[in-house]
Amino acid sequence: MTMADQRSARYFTVMKWIGLAIGCAAKFVSGSLFVFNSYEDALKTTFNFTAKEVQLQSSFLNIGLGIGFLPGMFYDRFGPQWCSGAGLVLSLAAYLLLWSTTRSIAFYSSRSWLMAIYFFLCGIGSVFTYMVALNTNVINFHPKHRGKIVGILNAFFAGSPSVFATFYFHVIGKDDPKSADSFSTLMAVFAVCFVVIDILCVAFMRVYPRIETTDKTIPDVSVHDVRNDGVQIDNKCFIGDDDKSAISDDIVVSNDIQISENAIETKASATESVVSNVDQSSDEVSILTILTTLDYQLLTWLFTLASVVGLVYTIALTQTTSALKLDSHNADIVLVIPITNAVISAAVGVISDRYQQRLPRLGILIAGVTTFIICQGLAVGLADNYPTLVTATVVNGIGQGFIWSIAPAVMSEMFSINNLGRNWGIALLASSLVGLGAQEAFGALYDAAISNPGEVYCYGMKCVRWGHTVTLGMAVLAMILGVALYIRRRR
Repeated sequence: MTMADQRSARYFTVMKWIGLAIGCAAKFVSGSLFVFNSYEDALKTTFNFTAKEVQLQSSFLNIGLGIGFLPGMFYDRFGPQWCSGAGLVLSLAAYLLLWSTTRSIAFYSSRSWLMAIYFFLCGIGSVFTYMVALNTNVINFHPKHRGKIVGILNAFFAGSPSVFATFYFHVIGKDDPKSADSFSTLMAVFAVCFVVIDILCVAFMRVYPRIETTDKTIPDVSVHDVRNDGVQIDNKCFIGDDDKSAISDDIVVSNDIQISENAIETKASATESVVSNVDQSSDEVSILTILTTLDYQLLTWLFTLASVVGLVYTIALTQTTSALKLDSHNADIVLVIPITNAVISAAVGVISDRYQQRLPRLGILIAGVTTFIICQGLAVGLADNYPTLVTATVVNGIGQGFIWSIAPAVMSEMFSINNLGRNWGIALLASSLVGLGAQEAFGALYDAAISNPGEVYCYGMKCVRWGHTVTLGMAVLAMILGVALYIRRRR
């Protein structure tokens, strides 16, 4: 290997680690979408929105995130730089529009749908940044590290709401988190964050060739072990061609090696080789083909239903505490899911890589669905007890860590990584659309339980029990789909 090649290899290695660091920061900023429950009371108070109107705005935010197949296809076609640039433009425009709404409160009070569109644009801008962070790093690193890479990225994505929520309650809104000024200031902060991180992504995020190190020794070879059509050593087959024979574990042996009657030993010294990151083993699969694949449908709907359960619980958490008159704990309880999610994401990524043969990733995914069933069961029956509500919230955070860290890795392994942006984006779209219906149902059931017409707040378990029952049913259905997929893959 020449000195120039060695310098190139070192450069690619350094740059992919820089890309991972920037990807973590991009995921952190993208996770700001899930801090909506911290400022939803500010929307209600400032604009006099009903629970259904607020849930609609939250749903549109997540639908924007769910239009991920478009940014995913954009990424697959144009790469990380153009994708980052598109995210910058969309996020800056959308958050500045939201910042401006508090300057025209009377106008927007009767036009909640228009603010929902602004939130929708925020979601789309965010998912461009999200795709750059996820796809680029999944491609740049070796598949054996995929669980760790996705887990680390998701830890930043999941943990960021706790940081933004703390910043909102204790810095921006320390005097009054329900005020219009607190809301508008937070929107300005988000605009600045997306501009900075997308500029960094444009500057540094690239798909680099993968560097692989080989340090192999070919043991003693007898002339009797050699055949003209290839090489067989210790029962390992080397398929020959005109120039070389490729060993099954990536060693390369020339056919013109002079072999004597005596045993020989050929050593391959430690070398670094630059390898393309393009997956040559899988052909491009059309969108129609992937949509008609049963395993893809099972995996997508498993993720869709499970992620919606986690989403609705997270968004409705402060609504639940307010209904049960536990809202004095809001500043603390909104931190539980992001922190738990971040810790579990980092841990489960390492575990899924280390024990992949004994502990299939699909099994971990199903375990995550089980936690949602436990969480929703506690919420339906005992949510008015604060320690029980905290327990349910911790369990929900565990489930979200499993789902969001493992599902992308499973999808990239079951289907071509060349189309990960598109395939994962379709799953995000399904999640956002089902999430829209689930959030609207939760808001409608909450509003229906209000005793006095004209009120925007409801009190008592009756306000939230039926909403949590709906998501409990979704968690059970996700479990059924997961078991069906697991049985199919075990055949």
